[in-house]
Amino acid sequence: MDRLTIGYISKAQGVKGEVKISPLTDDAGRFKKLKNVYLDGKAYAVKSVRILPNGIFMTFEGISDRNGAELLRDKEIQVDRKDAVSLPKDRYFIVDVVGCEVYAEGERLGKLTDVLQYGSADVYVISTPKGNAMIPAIDRIIKQVDVENKKVLLDKDAWNDLVVYED
Repeated sequence: MDRLTIGYISKAQGVKGEVKISPLTDDAGRFKKLKNVYLDGKAYAVKSVRILPNGIFMTFEGISDRNGAELLRDKEIQVDRKDAVSLPKDRYFIVDVVGCEVYAEGERLGKLTDVLQYGSADVYVISTPKGNAMIPAIDRIIKQVDVENKKVLLDKDAWNDLVVYED
């Protein structure tokens, strides 16, 4: 089954089995809709979710004390792709763009190997013959993302203006 990682457990919270979540999504409200999640491939029923200014907190069926919650620390929270949120136009799951071949005006530039998330814009990391290159994932440079065919098309002039190579 195809799954997406939506966060990870950062710590146990309190003594009743609650955990604090570090989300990997910009929609914290999506956690309220979860009925089941996967931790290390094992299904867990979601018992409760609290969204507070200082974080997202969850409890799972079968985890009722701090010791059980501590065992979940640092585990990724995954959902079945069919249960993932619908994305707006021109938004993609990171897992879907990593591995795409990157082209500009028919020239293969490299392979997209990572997406770094910063406040203003994501940064695509592209493995090229010259080394790792980084570009902002903005409309000026990204012309098309085709996740089905694993291709990203860039504007060549914007690439030349904006590309930064790692030292």
